[in-house]
Formats: sequence, structure tokens, C-alpha cells
Amino acid sequence: MKPALKKGKLTVWKDERGFGFIRPAGGGKDIFLHISALRGAGRRPKVGDTILYERETAPDGRIRAVKASIQGVASRSQGVASRRPFTQSRRRRSRRVRKPVGSLETLIGLAFVIIAVIVMSEFGPSRSPSPIARVTRPACVIKGNISMNSGNKIYHTPGMEDYESTVINPEKGERWFCSESEAIAAGWTKAPR
Repeated sequence: MKPALKKGKLTVWKDERGFGFIRPAGGGKDIFLHISALRGAGRRPKVGDTILYERETAPDGRIRAVKASIQGVASRSQGVASRRPFTQSRRRRSRRVRKPVGSLETLIGLAFVIIAVIVMSEFGPSRSPSPIARVTRPACVIKGNISMNSGNKIYHTPGMEDYESTVINPEKGERWFCSESEAIAAGWTKAPR
């Protein structure tokens, strides 16, 4: 014979610790509820929820709720997905996910990020190389600048009068070129001095 389900209100819930207390609908002492008793619940409990549960006496004589559910909340087995298992503490979960900084997986991930930045800077929408791309292509020393006065696109080569004082701002559409022919093909003209 299946035990009858009891009903009560959740009066205390310590989410970070994964436990709380139920006040039985028929009165009596509060019942201890551990998150593991809510396996399959569609969400975490909160104070005020009506809890359906079976009672069990622990070896130390204390009464606790087991095989519990939150009334009106569909279980995960009924199609409601949960983001993380309820029985796993945050602390334990975060320890499992962390990788040492020098691990092979971390280094491979970093290499992919650097490659993505270089590729996006070369072929992405802005078409202006990032500082990383410029470091990896040291021949890209021609500065493509947009004149503040006229709005004309001009380029400066090393040794020109204004070369050292010219600052490239990719956000304004300015960019680096690897050759004068590349700058000319992109529609830029050589600076007068």
C-alpha cells in the first residue's frame, strides 16, 4: 500500500544551503525538507509553496520529508527542463568546472580566441586590422587616416612629416595598410607631406 501524501506550507527556505522547513497542514511540529527530497521538481522551492511529501523518521529520530514535490509545479520528467540538478551544491559544481590556468584546454581555447580576433580583423566587417593583426603582420605600417577638416581618406608612410603624430582610430573608419597599392585600391590617397 502506497503511503498517503502529506501537505504543508514551506515556511523557511535556505536556498544556498539547500534545506528548509514545512509547516504541516494539519498542525504539529515543522518537518525538515532537504533539496534532495525534491528530485525532478521543475524549479527550486520558495517560501510559501505548498509541498506534497511523505514523512520518514531518520535514524536519529527526527522526522523529515521525502519524495516531495511542489504543488502546481510540473516535474522535469513532464517536460520542464532544469538548468542544473538540485542535489548538486553550487560549491561542488564550480570546483568541477574550473580548469587550472595553465591547462592544455585553457591554452587551446586562448589560441582559438586569438585566431578568431586575427581572422575577424582581416575579414570582418570593419576591414581594419586589430593591433594583434598588426603585430603578426609587421609590414603593415602605413596609416590610413581620415582628415578631421575635409573628411578625405589619406594615408601616411613612415618618414612622412605627419606620420609620427598620426593616430589611427578604427572606430572612426581609420585603418592600417601593408602596402601603398593596398591603400590606393581601398580608395585612399597619399598625404601631401
